[in-house]
Parts: sequence; C-alpha cells; structure tokens
Amino acid sequence: WIIMLEVLCIVNGPLQENCYVVHNGIDALIIDPGSEEKRILTEVNSRNLSVKGILVTHYHFDHVGSLDYIRNVYPKAELIDFKRKGDVKLGVFDFKIVETYGHTMDSVSFYFDKNNILFTGDFLFKETIGNFNEENELSMLNSLNVLKYMSNNVTVYPGHGPETTVGHELQYNPFLRGI
Repeated sequence: WIIMLEVLCIVNGPLQENCYVVHNGIDALIIDPGSEEKRILTEVNSRNLSVKGILVTHYHFDHVGSLDYIRNVYPKAELIDFKRKGDVKLGVFDFKIVETYGHTMDSVSFYFDKNNILFTGDFLFKETIGNFNEENELSMLNSLNVLKYMSNNVTVYPGHGPETTVGHELQYNPFLRGI
C-alpha cells in the first residue's frame, strides 16, 4: 500500500536553503526548517496539515535556523536526525535513514523508497556534491556509493538548488563517475 505524497519546496534564507514540507493532504513532515519560519508555517497552516515529524539532514545553521521555533509550534512532532537509525514508521510515513556522512559527520538522507524520493540535504546536489573536509573524503566516497544501489528514477530533493534524479546524477555528476 503506497501513500501518495506531495513535496513542497520552500526556498529560504540568504543561502537559498530548501526546506521541504512532505504531506498526504492530512499529515506532514517538515524537512530542514532553515529560516523564514513564518513562510513554513503559512505553507503548513494554509493546507490544514498536522505535523507529525521534523527531519534534520544535518545541523548547519542554514538547515536548522528555525528548528527551535518550529518545535515549539509543533511540540508533539517527533524530531528525527542522525541519532536515529534504519527504518522509520511515523504515522502514515515510511522511510529509511541513510547515513550519508562526508559533508558533515552528522549528515543523513531520508529515503522514501516506496515513493522513489530522497532528501539529501547538502550531501548531493544536481551535478555536484556538498563540500567536505579532506579527513572526511573516505566517508563521502562511501556515502556516494549508496546511490548506485538505488533506482535511477528516484527523485533527489537537495538542500539547495533544483531537484534531480539518481539516474541523472550517475550519468552527469562528475563526482559519481566510476562508482
């Protein structure tokens, strides 16, 4: 049984971070509440959504600037980040937490495998990857390897910039050549 999900992208803040509201028309998840919390709340409240979870791909300021504010508005929403592992069932939402260390060592991606969608934060962007320190290079390479096991038609929603697909990245992203 596959639940149909809509993904809303709210580009916010000086670094143009992508905050996402994922919903089924009733329940919602907020992913990476960067800043401009009033815009996030407007998107949620205008659709009368019930926020079940707040997901954080990593703890850089442009991804969590509104986290405390959003948590105060939705105190019953579960916070999900790198401390959680494996498969998650949160209300109607089923997804996997994929450790995608490299950009940061608390970086995770959220993979909704039944819906073919992946939220990558700053791990993967269209035709490039997130910056990383030299000591994290092996972690980044190991994380990038995960992509070759995913379907080519998985839609990737990055932390900045336009969406893409795993197939597009495997073909055109210079950092993924040869994995």
